Amino acid sequence: MPVRKAPTKKRAKEEAKPESKPILPSKTFYAVGRRKTAVAQVLVSSGNGAISVNNVAFETYFPTDQLQSIAKHPLAALGLMNSINVKAKIHSGGIHAQSEALRHALARAIVGMNPESRTTLKKLGFLTRDPRVKERKKPGLKRARRAPQFSKR
Repeated sequence: MPVRKAPTKKRAKEEAKPESKPILPSKTFYAVGRRKTAVAQVLVSSGNGAISVNNVAFETYFPTDQLQSIAKHPLAALGLMNSINVKAKIHSGGIHAQSEALRHALARAIVGMNPESRTTLKKLGFLTRDPRVKERKKPGLKRARRAPQFSKR
């Protein structure tokens, strides 16, 4: 008669793991991305590649190719340009910070959709929130660090 081993913590975790569920084509994924003071809220679903920002066409909202490529970079890196629909709401900040906030939100939503894409997006730096913001003005100074000109006489 074979001896049965007692369940260890490691075996219990392996047994308790739920099976990964396939992504439903009708399911939408929500994510938030930030850069400086810009905030982008994104709804991502499978579709034909349509992107709208604040109920306006993507190309109208981001007029230059540079801003468009910054925002679309996570989709281009994974080859999802024509298979995902994106609906975004963006507010605050400048237009460049808004495109980078959209990039951050898109990367987060794609990871929610497909966790295997996390390594690729992490290497490209799209999942890291850029912490750089404008420094506040200090009393006695003209700007954050600019002191008034010193005069000896």
